[in-house]
Amino acid sequence: MLNNIILNKIQTELGEFTTGRVIGGDNDFYLRFGYWRRTDLEKLEEILSDYVVIEVDDYDDDCGYLFSYKVKNKI
Repeated sequence: MLNNIILNKIQTELGEFTTGRVIGGDNDFYLRFGYWRRTDLEKLEEILSDYVVIEVDDYDDDCGYLFSYKVKNKI
């Protein structure tokens, strides 16, 4: 989905991250920074201007809030 140039820019600007796909549903592509840490959404949207970026948070009793970022093609 994202080419290496874009992935390298994200890493340079926002730090280490991993990618994955949501299991079930639309099988959405997502980015996760560090151990589910929050990142600069505006900067990520700027880098991924050709895509829609959705910040997703989930609360875990042991770890607190966990953040990931779904990346979808613009329709």
